[in-house]
Amino acid sequence: MRVPTVNLRLPYWLVRFWRLCALGLAAWLLHQQATIPTRSLADIELPTARAFFPATEMLEAQAEGAVMAKDIDGNALGLLVTTAPAADGAIGYAGPSNLLVALDKSNRIAGIQIFESADTPEHVEALRRNPAFAQSLVGWNPVTESPPVVQGVAGATLTGLAMVEGIALRLGRKLDSLRFPDAVKLEEVRAFFPGATVLTPDTLFRGWLRVADAAGSTLGYVVRTSPFADGVFGYAGPSESLVAVAPDRQTLLAVHLRKSYDTEEYVDRVRDDADYLKSLTRYKVSQWPTLDFAAEKIEGVAGATMTSFAVAEGLRERFHEGAMEEKTFEWNMLHKRDLALFCIVCGALFLTFSKWRGDRRVRLVWQLILIGSLGVWLGEFVSLGLLAGWARHGLPSSQAAPLLLLSGIALLLPWAARRQVYCHHLCAHGAAQEWLARLPVPKWTPPSWLHRSLSLAPNLLLAGAFLAALFLPKLPLNNLEPFDAWILGAAALVPFTIALTGLIVSLFIPMAHCKYGCATGALFGFVRSSSSQESFAGKDAAAAILLAVAAFGVQSKSALVAHSPSSTQKTSCEPTSCELRGTAFGTTWCLKLREAPADLSQVRSAVAAEFERIESTLSHWRPDSATSRFNASRSTDWQSVPKELYQLVKIALHRSRASDGAYDITVAPLVNAWGYGPNGDIRTEPDPSEVLRLLEGVGWEKLQLREDGHSLRKSHPELSLDLGSVLQGFSCDKIADILARFGCREFLVEVGGELLAKGTWTVAIENPADMLKPLQVLPLKDAALSTSGLARARRKLNGQSVSHIISPKTGYPIKPEIEVCSVQMPTCTEADGWPTTLIAAGLPAALDIVKREGLVAWILDSQGKWSAVR
Repeated sequence: MRVPTVNLRLPYWLVRFWRLCALGLAAWLLHQQATIPTRSLADIELPTARAFFPATEMLEAQAEGAVMAKDIDGNALGLLVTTAPAADGAIGYAGPSNLLVALDKSNRIAGIQIFESADTPEHVEALRRNPAFAQSLVGWNPVTESPPVVQGVAGATLTGLAMVEGIALRLGRKLDSLRFPDAVKLEEVRAFFPGATVLTPDTLFRGWLRVADAAGSTLGYVVRTSPFADGVFGYAGPSESLVAVAPDRQTLLAVHLRKSYDTEEYVDRVRDDADYLKSLTRYKVSQWPTLDFAAEKIEGVAGATMTSFAVAEGLRERFHEGAMEEKTFEWNMLHKRDLALFCIVCGALFLTFSKWRGDRRVRLVWQLILIGSLGVWLGEFVSLGLLAGWARHGLPSSQAAPLLLLSGIALLLPWAARRQVYCHHLCAHGAAQEWLARLPVPKWTPPSWLHRSLSLAPNLLLAGAFLAALFLPKLPLNNLEPFDAWILGAAALVPFTIALTGLIVSLFIPMAHCKYGCATGALFGFVRSSSSQESFAGKDAAAAILLAVAAFGVQSKSALVAHSPSSTQKTSCEPTSCELRGTAFGTTWCLKLREAPADLSQVRSAVAAEFERIESTLSHWRPDSATSRFNASRSTDWQSVPKELYQLVKIALHRSRASDGAYDITVAPLVNAWGYGPNGDIRTEPDPSEVLRLLEGVGWEKLQLREDGHSLRKSHPELSLDLGSVLQGFSCDKIADILARFGCREFLVEVGGELLAKGTWTVAIENPADMLKPLQVLPLKDAALSTSGLARARRKLNGQSVSHIISPKTGYPIKPEIEVCSVQMPTCTEADGWPTTLIAAGLPAALDIVKREGLVAWILDSQGKWSAVR
């Protein structure tokens, strides 16, 4: 009796469309059930912290998702942060990872630990077992430096690169190009500006470099087209140009082809054609984004047309509006592995659509190439674990482009062109089976009934893997297939066993694994169209039933979760659509948004760029900032400074007058001497004679402003500025302006404890004695709250408890009468600095200042009394 089969006649295009929809529905269901790493800093215990900072005796929660490791005296040793959830978009082979990152006091990585990962388990374990990976990141400053060369394990490269990207995303910064990692050197710049002696980051456009002479006068700017033009290819690859721009930031002076992955002969032709490169300088920076090459009759270099046009297109990409701020993680350096994989894919496509596919000798040679390259060397395979991971968490970052191309061809070509390119011409494991089948070993052909039964196995494996991916997400799908054995060898025990068994059986039953054990091949077989007379067959009916069962299961699971008692007990003090986090000024920042903007990545880039701009311009911790240059100058003449520096100094001097000099931004040398400045920790008390010497250059009366809005003068050559007490509040207001420009209406900006609210937000003032019981909980509506306290900053010095607030009158740390002080005002620039002023002034002078200045303040005195004062 013959078993009836489904063979419903439908238009062939409708059947093909159904199969594409079935793939999409399966991916959507997997995405709905995706789970991401969830471990947080709450899981950190002292032994974990001591692995990075051995002297750790206590852990202290920071304002925004970080933990400070401290020694027995309360001295800060370093900061611990986790990369999730900020790094959830950094996808490796199959999913994101959550890393614990330890940062020392200079923001350099002291070590990492893989907390949890949704990536392929074997790849993650390979990185865990290899200390070279973590060690290659030690010493890297993700905030200011390009990434180091990542040392990983063969077969786990993408997982490692995704982890590096996650670190950068967590710390609020985008990485520079990995294709063109070489920094611009002064010697290069002198080809355009012979008198160049100083090269510093531009304060307006991120990625631009300001060129100055010995006197500090601006000669112009240099701009690299990388990483913005890294995706612009000529004949064979991208190129990087260095552009010289006049001081007006508009006029191009010269274009130099710096480095290229294009054909060397064509690159040399472009470099030698000075007229062509000079012709590109005819256009202003503002013209390049919309420049029409045809209308402007921009002609390429003869014999190198594509390379020369790629140089021009690179300039257009670099000066595009979106490129004025740093982009997301860029493509990794163009490795020979990527080129090899691309060439192999092209070769497979050629064989698929040419008459050579049937030539026995050509096929034998091609199979050897596959075994040696995709198998032994590259270890690149399309697997169910890979496809399921991407369906769950999204496509991988651009460094996985070659593997993404391979997977796309494997899935879509059988559907579009009825050709099985992957199984026949791209699978090294299949090629190895074909070669083994040619060995002179007796062959066995299974009986027809056994063959039919075994032929169902790949489809059953595929169905089981799909259901397991939905409802058992921690089950490693790669253990169902042999491909990890090529990548990780015997370290992947189960795949290695499957691979070895399948190859041995293939000696006697040709292509045994492909016929009876390959679930990935079954997936490609499902989408493949066999002819233009396609019908709705049994495999389509089975897929429809499987998807219906899966959808019912997902819906039932969601309903159970929604009605479970635990789900109704969750509370949230503040409704937020999204959060952005990062680091700046040696502390953390966080933005909470009630409505997510259309392009969150663009917002993050703009915010990170603004923090970098403010810090590089105004922080005395940056040696090339305007503040540091003023501090370094020994001139007592009037000096021009940026308008923002002038405004902050003016605000600070008002605080000094109001407090009779108790608050003083010229105390920087003393702060540094006591170990709270850029020089870092100092564990011994400075010599009294040194304190007296430094006091000579301290005093707010020795700093003058000229009412032209941008000039300062110091009456003592060693006078220095420390804007740390007002810079974080100032940055809050600037970030709020950026959010408003992106259409954000309700948000909370927090930088190092300084708060600025748009809309109404419930906030708390931390209690230094018990972080779980805040001193005050209050609604903050369209206002700012600045808080300063001594508990976190106080440390031990020679056995004595030392405050971080240094008296400008005595040169020694103050003996505080106020432990915590908060001030509320309309803007953060107005509020910041007042809490420090009141603590420095002490009681009862602080109360007089509050009344005289009309402040709204809360004060915790040294006796533990908490009160609101006006």
